[in-house]
Amino acid sequence: MIPSSKSIFKITILTIAALVGTHLPAFPQDKEDPHSTSSALVSEAWGALDRKDYAAARIAITRCQTLYGAKAEEMQKALTVLPGKDTATLQWALNDVGTCTFILGKVAEAEKKKDEALAAYKMVVEKYGYAQCWDNGGWYWQPSVAAKERIAALTLETE
Repeated sequence: MIPSSKSIFKITILTIAALVGTHLPAFPQDKEDPHSTSSALVSEAWGALDRKDYAAARIAITRCQTLYGAKAEEMQKALTVLPGKDTATLQWALNDVGTCTFILGKVAEAEKKKDEALAAYKMVVEKYGYAQCWDNGGWYWQPSVAAKERIAALTLETE
């Protein structure tokens, strides 16, 4: 029996990750469309934000929240401390939904929708407090910490 291209892709990525020691998120179970994995949707949302294609960003964000929001909340509720660098990837849905929700705040800010931005940032803090996002510089950052900073900045603007 010949393995599917999806299986070969997963094996290749996991082998590369094991060899180079990268911190790749776990693959969601049996997703038909590789463009609908939570990590792919985060990448799509960041890219669309960078391109100022806010409609495309919103589509990726909404898809991530819809497909993985329940799993993200389940992961958040199971945690009592922030996972360390070695175990952060196990919280893939939490990390990706929390990051997408943070990106939603950035999109709303760019569109001058302050109330929507504040609501998105507050959601990150309240629902996805243990979410982490891998920076290509080689470290994790917390969307909830960045969201608190944006809430403070936006709140100061009105005073």
